[in-house]
Amino acid sequence: MEERHKKILRKKYTDLTSDVRPDEVMDYLIQEDIFDFNDIELVRAEKVTKLQVQKLLSILVTRGPNAFGVFLEALKDRYSWLYEDLKKADEESKNQPQPRPSHDDTSTSEARHPEQETGKPSSDQLITHAGQERDTREKAVVQGAGRGSRPLTDEEKVARGVAKMKLSNQRMEVSSEAAQQRVTEKQLNMLAGKLGREWENLAIYLDLTKADVDRFKADNLYNTRSQIFAMLMAWRAKKGSAATVGTLIRNLEDFDDIELDKFTFLSQTK
Repeated sequence: MEERHKKILRKKYTDLTSDVRPDEVMDYLIQEDIFDFNDIELVRAEKVTKLQVQKLLSILVTRGPNAFGVFLEALKDRYSWLYEDLKKADEESKNQPQPRPSHDDTSTSEARHPEQETGKPSSDQLITHAGQERDTREKAVVQGAGRGSRPLTDEEKVARGVAKMKLSNQRMEVSSEAAQQRVTEKQLNMLAGKLGREWENLAIYLDLTKADVDRFKADNLYNTRSQIFAMLMAWRAKKGSAATVGTLIRNLEDFDDIELDKFTFLSQTK
């Protein structure tokens, strides 16, 4: 993939990882010989959609010069807004001076194989760079708190809490007594009241299925809290005696999309 195309993907990294569902584009990538079935398995091995998109992009940037154009076409029908943004960025980049190409005449048969040592950024560097940009934005959220002339919105408060947790990389302190207790229905009901739209991705992270999520929603129409509670109870039943407070807390911490404040109550002993 050309360096200018990698740069475009870096700039659109947040939009891509937020909006794209990998299964809706990977069939086309296989059809056009950009991905193979091993690539599909690597992407699907990730537990949540955002991580799947990150894996997809990390593989995509190692493919040949046609990879960006094929990916663009894969987005065209279902993600027209991303298609238009990427296409516009591609056209604009054509008019900018490009670095001299290195001697890596990639043949058609090499389209699905990683690039060799060419001095170009690797896929790991692409993802690292995107992660650094995300960290910079998170730091700005934390550092900017309290400086503005207006109060923070609820959304900004949530972003600030998440950013603080990620930057500090803290782990909740849980006593051995509390950690070993099996999580109760009361605790799960309280937790259900604190969670929001992230619960569907959390369900997948907890090894439940999309079919499970659909069932929870169908069984509890128009009641999000009941849907979340049903999901948590299903996790508890699946884990059995291993559904301890400590296990639940570690899963919520590792999921990384829920601010610490929402589940600190779990660490309190009865």
